[in-house]
Amino acid sequence: MLTAALPLGLAACSGGASTSPTTTRASGHAATTSVCTLVTPAQIESTLGRNVDGPVVVNSAAATVCTYAATDRSNASDSVIVGFRGQVTGAAAAAEQAAAQKLHGTTTVVSGTGDNAYSYSATAAGGHIVNTLVTLVGQTQVTVSSTGTVAQEEALTQQIFSSLAGTATSTTTSTTAAG
Repeated sequence: MLTAALPLGLAACSGGASTSPTTTRASGHAATTSVCTLVTPAQIESTLGRNVDGPVVVNSAAATVCTYAATDRSNASDSVIVGFRGQVTGAAAAAEQAAAQKLHGTTTVVSGTGDNAYSYSATAAGGHIVNTLVTLVGQTQVTVSSTGTVAQEEALTQQIFSSLAGTATSTTTSTTAAG
């Protein structure tokens, strides 16, 4: 499950730096563009207060996960993970929230963000608290995990959904009927 796995990945984020998105697909083929380009290291620094490198991107049939490694390799828990999923139903989101609650002991409903949003916390290596915010808008789910506050993650999530909406409008194409 993506939402449960995201904070666990923070402890393993002390790998090499990447200045531009590196996308690895489940089949091993590389790509150069990704939804992760919607979230920049500068944006993460301004909203979460974390200095990070460009994302390392992993795509699967179920999700795209963008891992922004902390520039300070001695503090890997300052890495940030952003996950994107489409075609998520309200029922699937509710089942994931129940699973997260069972795994982490509690989830907190976050109102005012998306159609459905909740957060939970976990303790990472070194005793750092990692907060995860899971937000569903329509059938698009964005998950942000970091050592930032839930309020900071909420601000970043709102920016992400705003960017997604802007991208959707700018990619609308028109066709003309042949007469």
